[in-house]
This record gives sequence, C-alpha cells and structure tokens, in this order.
Amino acid sequence: MDGEKKLLFSAGGIQKHYAATHALKGVELEVHEGEIVGLVGENGAGKSTLLKIIIGAETQTSGSMTMHGAPYEPRNPMDANHHGVGMVFQEQSLIVSLTVGQNIFFGHEKEFTTLGVINWPKLYKNAQEVLEEIDIHINPRKKVSDLNFATRQMIEVAKVINVTKSKSKNDEKCLILLDEPTSVLSEEETQNLFRQMRKIAGRGHGVVFISHRLDEVLEVSDRIYVYKDGASVGTVATKEADEAKLYEMMVGRSTSTEYYQLDKQIKPQDEILLEVKNLGLMGVFKDVSFQLHRGEILGICGVIGSGKEDICEVICGDERPASGEIVLKGKEVNFSSPAQGLENGILMIPKERLVEGIVRISSVESNIALSNLRALATASFVANKKVRKQADEWIRHMRIKTSGPRELLIQLSGGNQQKVVFSRALASACDVLILNHPTRGVDVGAKEEIYTIVRNMVSQGKAVILLGDTLDECIGMSNRILVMKDGLVTGEFSAPADNKPSQVDVVSVMM
Repeated sequence: MDGEKKLLFSAGGIQKHYAATHALKGVELEVHEGEIVGLVGENGAGKSTLLKIIIGAETQTSGSMTMHGAPYEPRNPMDANHHGVGMVFQEQSLIVSLTVGQNIFFGHEKEFTTLGVINWPKLYKNAQEVLEEIDIHINPRKKVSDLNFATRQMIEVAKVINVTKSKSKNDEKCLILLDEPTSVLSEEETQNLFRQMRKIAGRGHGVVFISHRLDEVLEVSDRIYVYKDGASVGTVATKEADEAKLYEMMVGRSTSTEYYQLDKQIKPQDEILLEVKNLGLMGVFKDVSFQLHRGEILGICGVIGSGKEDICEVICGDERPASGEIVLKGKEVNFSSPAQGLENGILMIPKERLVEGIVRISSVESNIALSNLRALATASFVANKKVRKQADEWIRHMRIKTSGPRELLIQLSGGNQQKVVFSRALASACDVLILNHPTRGVDVGAKEEIYTIVRNMVSQGKAVILLGDTLDECIGMSNRILVMKDGLVTGEFSAPADNKPSQVDVVSVMM
C-alpha cells in the first residue's frame, strides 16, 4: 500500500468460535484512509462474520482491532457508529413500518430533539439531503414498506452515508462496511453505488466491500483480501489480479474451462411438460407463448421491468393471469397459490430467497424437507431418519458449511442459507422448476456445483425455466432463450452446446 495513506483501521488475529464451529481462524484486515478494500471468499469463509465483529454485532473470541491507531472494541452497532463505523448488512436492517427519514436517522434523533420534541421538518429536510447525496430521488416521508427491495438497499446505503457526513464535520475519517450490497441491484443501481463508494473514498474514508461477483470487486476496489475456510490466504493489489487468480486463491484450484458444464447439456425430449398460450397480466406483460419440453432448460432474458419475473410468478401460482392459458402435462391449470402449484409439480426458487424461501428459525434438515414431505412420509408420519438422511446427502452435495443437519438455518452464513433453499428445490418431486437467479449470492466454486446439479436434474427428465443471474449464465446454461422487453417477447434463440448465441445478439432485441 502507498505509504502516503494513513492506516485507518486494522484487525489482527481475529478468531471466532460458535460452539463446535471455528468460523474465523486468526484473520487479518487493514484499511487505509481513502481506500476501497475488496473481501472475497467462498460461502462460509468468514467474510460476513468479520464485518459483524467490526460493527459490534458480534464479539471476537480473541484478537484485537484498532481505529485511528487506538484500540477499538465496539459494544454494539450504535457504539460503532459513534466511532465512525457504519455497515450495510447482507440481511437488510430497515424497520419497514417507519419512514425513510426515520430509518436514516434511527438512533440519532437527539440531534433533532429539543425539550423532548423531535423537529420532524428538520429531520426530513436532512434526510432529503442525504438521499440527494447518493442520487436517490424519493420522498423521505415515504414508508419503507412501500419500497421495492432494491430501493431499500439504497436506503441502507444512505444510512451509512449519514455516518460519514456526521463524522466529517469533525474531520474524522470513517470506515464503511458493505456486505453484498449489489445482490438485489440492477446494473444502473450498482454503478451508482460504485460512484458513491468512490466519492466516499475520495473524501478520505475507508470502504470494505464484499461481493461474490469477482468482476465487481475488480472494478471498484484498490486491494483485495481473500479468505478461505475462516483464514486469510492472501491479499493482492487489484491491478495485479484477475478473476482466474482470485478464483484459484479462493477454492484452491483453477476455474473449470467448462464452467457451464456444456459437455453435459442434453437435447430435450419431444414431450411437452408445460405450455403457455397468449398469457397476459394487466399492465405488465401480454401475449406470451412458449413450450417447455422434458429435459430442457429455457432461459428468459430481459432487463428489470421486462415482465420475465412476473411471468414466472403467474406460472407458479403467485399471481392470477388476466388472459391466456397454462397447460401442464396436457391439462389446463390455474393455480390459486404456489402451494397448489407445488402439489401439481411446479416449484419456483424466489429471487429474495432469504426473505421468501426459508424458515430461518428452523433447522437445515427441516428446510430441505419442506417441499417433499409427502415423499418422506409413511402413513401420514414423517420419519426423522429419512429427513436427516436426505439432509446429509444435500449438505454433502452442495458443500453446505454447517455443524450438522439439526443446526438452525439462522446460524449459517447467508450464502449457505441460499444453498439450503436450492437443495430444497432439487429435493422436491417437481417436474418443472423455475430458478429465479439460482446462483445469486453463491460463491464461484458452488456455482459450478449448482450448474452440474441442474444438468443432472434435466438429464433425469425435469424441465427448468431459468432467470439467470447474468446474461452469460443464461446463455451458457440454456437450450433455448426467450428475450423480453416491455412485457413482450421480442426474440427467441436456439442455444445448443456447440452454437451458443452471442451476448450482442441477445442484447440487440433486449434493449
């Protein structure tokens, strides 16, 4: 690191034990003033755990930290804020029943209070200034519950920006921690976030950025720390790194040349499992028609607002169509709920899996069994041995880092929670799976495993509708691709293993 920049924060020999789990094994981290530090590693490598220790949400078992050269031991996140440390959590921390402004200044209301009375006009005026600072144009009096997930994420960022603004008045430099902030953002929103990160660093503050998307880390960071199995395995200057090098440091092997398992892509069977005829949802999409064959992966591409996700919600029973037909295995169906869709053999992995797809206070084995309890039951009783055996198999297949199948899901890292959701879907007896960004938030090593599992699944006769996390993923994994724009199907591409369409071809009918 350039000697001209002053050390802002350091952590040394940080260890963390959770019962039998050794989550952190003496990790190191240094952040200088004006620096953006990337932090990468597979799920369960300890990245989020370290950030929770820095923000005061967890306490290290051993090791020490410094801030501005002085010992730093935050008692809680509020105490960390007072020391100039703010964090955007992987699991959003907003109080949805409060307004945007109330959330931004939650815990800091004293600066707007006189004789016990809050000056609300002043609070909202200041909230508006914070929002404008990061180019977010919404009314600070709006309730968070009325905002979409991506906008809420930017409100989280606004809260953290406020920490830097308040500390900057005293010319103190802050440390901003971002744990997977881009996972629910569009490309435009992500680029705006990167601009704000650079703006923060330009004022002399430090930023720690966690993302499973290595291209993002390479784009915005100055240096990158790599963690593996709770230990530091190295740090590298971004200008000297690329995705292949980071991947090898993370997983201990070079990336597969057949990343999308193209050698396992099979030709779909003639049997049509699902047919959609002139499907429409008022004001969202219309006249959508396609067939899905047994053994086929159908990718649907389009920007946010194209209608692709809404179509999937209608197919699985989350929304009622305004027009058209859905035919499943030759029979017209009209599901009133996802539960009814599941009973008939259609299951969707939702995009917001950590909110909609799991029961976090239940065990790993119970979550995996949620979608196939009938298969595990004998005379209306579910055998615990079968549930545990199934969980053990998926824990091994998906490399889920857990102390065992009985561990509560809430105790797993965010990425490992997502692997449990995916295991639940694959363990179901459904013939049609809708995979809505199945690898979002999953590390690069696990992505290859998921691709292999999906390939094996369709080879056994299942069919998949895929909304890929990236355009490259959608093209690489699919047999056929539908492209949507403004609620209409604007293109269709065949995508055999030996003749994939180019991204340029797909984008030309998508934008």
